[in-house]
Amino acid sequence: MTRGLRILGVLAMALAVAHCGDSDVRVDTDGNGVVPAPGTFTGFMSSGGTIRLEVGSIEAVSFECDGEAIHETFEPPQPIDADGTFNVAFEDGGRDFRVRGTFRDQNNVDGSIDDEDDECDTSYDAVRSGFVQPTPTPVITPTGGGSPGTPVETSTPGDGDPTETPTTGATPTGATPTGATKTPTPTATGTTRTCPVAVEVEGNAGSAKVLDSGWTGLGHNATVVSDGKLTFTVACGGTTRPCGVCNVGGPIQNQKADQGDINPRRCSNDSSKKCTDNAGCTSPGTCVFYFGAPLPLAAGGVTSCVVNVVNGAVSGTANIESGAFATNLTLTSKVALGPGIESPCPKCTGDATPNDGQAGGTCAGGARNGQACDVNGSSPVPTFGSTSLDCPPTSFITNLAIALDGSSGTETVTLDASSPNCAGQPGKKCFCPFSAGQPTQANACLDDTASPSDDSLCQQSGSNPNKGVCKNQVTVERYCTPTETFRGCSSNQDCPVAGDTCQVADRPCFLDNGEVGGKVNAVGKADPPDNNGASNGKFAALFCIPPVQAQAINSAAGLPGLGRIELPLASQEILSLP
Repeated sequence: MTRGLRILGVLAMALAVAHCGDSDVRVDTDGNGVVPAPGTFTGFMSSGGTIRLEVGSIEAVSFECDGEAIHETFEPPQPIDADGTFNVAFEDGGRDFRVRGTFRDQNNVDGSIDDEDDECDTSYDAVRSGFVQPTPTPVITPTGGGSPGTPVETSTPGDGDPTETPTTGATPTGATPTGATKTPTPTATGTTRTCPVAVEVEGNAGSAKVLDSGWTGLGHNATVVSDGKLTFTVACGGTTRPCGVCNVGGPIQNQKADQGDINPRRCSNDSSKKCTDNAGCTSPGTCVFYFGAPLPLAAGGVTSCVVNVVNGAVSGTANIESGAFATNLTLTSKVALGPGIESPCPKCTGDATPNDGQAGGTCAGGARNGQACDVNGSSPVPTFGSTSLDCPPTSFITNLAIALDGSSGTETVTLDASSPNCAGQPGKKCFCPFSAGQPTQANACLDDTASPSDDSLCQQSGSNPNKGVCKNQVTVERYCTPTETFRGCSSNQDCPVAGDTCQVADRPCFLDNGEVGGKVNAVGKADPPDNNGASNGKFAALFCIPPVQAQAINSAAGLPGLGRIELPLASQEILSLP
């Protein structure tokens, strides 16, 4: 796998000046540099894309070219000369690239990218992950037709497109006291705008999201629950706009927890128990952050309930002006078997107002069956209902470590000669490694039996270049649509939800087909905040999902296997904290 499914460093970036396709624009990379300590450097290209360098020597480089993700891992790593310069060449997608650079100090690198087709010749600036680039003070200049003193924001390093930051699900640490009631202050709309100190981020459970899990395709096009909000700290180099690239940390307590927003801070061994520190939990439990309400999933007639915990501190960067971001977050996904096709997770029934801190409902099923609950989120599938951290499953069969390396850009993984062999399909390559007893496959289009006549390739589905379907008779499915797509059927009578009918459809699949050079993309979006600090970007990530201790789930979903998420986000800047 060329890019690698591993936790990557935090992204930070700065904007240079050049134009995509201008092969005459170059950055001087001669001398005046240092050999840097190992780390990850991330930043912006002058063409508007993002770049990442993994440094011991030059171990890997990633950037965007005309919307395509380019990545190369160097084995062995390429050298950095004594004057802090490097010069590497490689081929990706049938095109030759050359990347040059100079490490000006331990935290900053700049350079140029040459594309043999002159389509992505550009300069770039990048900074070491965790390093905050100072932000210059805006220049106040009278403008024609305006009042003297009207501020004009000059261009600043970081006023460009986003840098990618990994999101590996992690268990949160450090939070403000539970019950904090201060309402987020909107961004000022006057002549001086303030840099945020935090940002609220809520996932959107609507139809625009993508959640694809495993190689069988049965776990693709899954739904997510609503109201999954987390709040992160933001540390910028200055206090007024332009803020440029800022470091993201946390998570911290949601400012309106139990007053309209989910209270995500709970004990690790009892999600119904709220806490502000470890002393509030019964040992060996600790006070952690949960990423939304329990998530009901169904694939191939098998159901599961997933409770996601942020594992450790989150890190990342955000470009306040462009809305670009990249994050490093690790999740512990706690998996329980669902009791039935219509109830993957225990439900919270009868609660009129979600996340108001009032347990007006009753847990139906699970460890707290019959006890009081406050709804924390709802599935777009009516049958799955509303779930609550007050209503955990009876028991969990597996805790999975999920590393989310994600951003507002395009995330790509590519198969190469060093990628793991697919244990279930000889001659094919897989993104995720084989686990004992759990054979891996590229996708379900490729038959792993002795009937090659049944084989077919995964092909593009409609106009979406990143989604695929199998085109053979073996993998044709019948399921209810448009609501209960998890439910198999043979006729319309098998679809109980009003408006659902039984339809024939090709099975979803990842488009790589197990071939060297095959790629899978997840596409995010950067959205510049409006004058009130609100934006609607999209988070994209690709990750490996390990097998669970339930063969039925592994067989139905295709685990171990690749996971993909494209999650629309509603974000709101916060200008002050209690």
